[in-house]
Amino acid sequence: MLLRRAALFGAGAGATAFAAHCAQQQRSQCQSKPDGLTQLRTQDFDLADHCHGKARVRVLRVRRDAPTHTVQEYTVATKLFSPAYADVFTAENNAGLVATDTQKNTVYVVAKRSTSTSPEGYAIDVCRHLLNEYPVLSAVETEVHETIWQRVSNGGAPHEHGFTKVSPEVNTARVRLTRENKHPVVVSGVEGLTVLKTTQSGFASYLQDKYTLLPPTQERCMATEMKAEWRYVPVPADSIDYGAVRTAVNKELVNGYFGPSSGGVFSVSLQATIYDIGCLVLKACRDVSCISIDTPNIHYLPFRSLDSLGEKFADDVFIPTCEPSGTIHCTVTRDKLLRTASGDLKSTL
Repeated sequence: MLLRRAALFGAGAGATAFAAHCAQQQRSQCQSKPDGLTQLRTQDFDLADHCHGKARVRVLRVRRDAPTHTVQEYTVATKLFSPAYADVFTAENNAGLVATDTQKNTVYVVAKRSTSTSPEGYAIDVCRHLLNEYPVLSAVETEVHETIWQRVSNGGAPHEHGFTKVSPEVNTARVRLTRENKHPVVVSGVEGLTVLKTTQSGFASYLQDKYTLLPPTQERCMATEMKAEWRYVPVPADSIDYGAVRTAVNKELVNGYFGPSSGGVFSVSLQATIYDIGCLVLKACRDVSCISIDTPNIHYLPFRSLDSLGEKFADDVFIPTCEPSGTIHCTVTRDKLLRTASGDLKSTL
């Protein structure tokens, strides 16, 4: 059985050695199995899906190759997939299992070896390392959240080794690499991009019935904590400058939300604004095939006048609240073939 499974992942000495290693581990495991009850079920059912991984692995990479240092801080999650690992769940057989602690250590080893300074490039390197090291694996997924550190400017000059944290915004990347397809699937993103415009926003002409209390307005504060994810056109992953694409996408996220510095742009609704942003991103970024944007409302409710005090408030004092929150989502794509029957974009991971 182990030899047959090893053949799924490659022929030759490597696969044979792996099968022999698994067989030895299985024999050792059987000899050391504790006495007594190890399972409660009396009937087996199909194992429809399975994987295992390590989450919330935090790593800071400092590069001191020049007087000006650079830093990347990542929070990493890995997932490993293999048909052979079904036995870990169903047959109490841990032979050949890459432990989650091993995956954690891999995160640090790859951080040392990788020359990439983008979360996408680093995630690709983690996936490639795991597939190269372990023939049993059929696929690997790696998700990276990058804490953004901004270089300090002191006396008008960039500091060589001083940084301040940009919060709560984080850069994200998700990569899936399979043994059959050597080209990784990459999804980039940003989370926690918190934006506020104090005018040039309204909300009116919506359906109003007996359940509606919200009054229409042509003047309000509009704020959200934006999450965006974008996928790439089908080209080799190593040919894309992920840092340049991210810079261009972030520029259009801000431009589309606020408009020109003088005067801005009016928002009829958050829905209309994020669709506008999606179109701007696709026009500006040829490497991006589609972008999904999620924008939960952060409400700033005007405090009303206190007639008893004779104090008049004119949309200048607000009550911040994010609960309950509207949830606005859209996906904008340059390829209509990617749509499903519901109109949503098929997930690539």
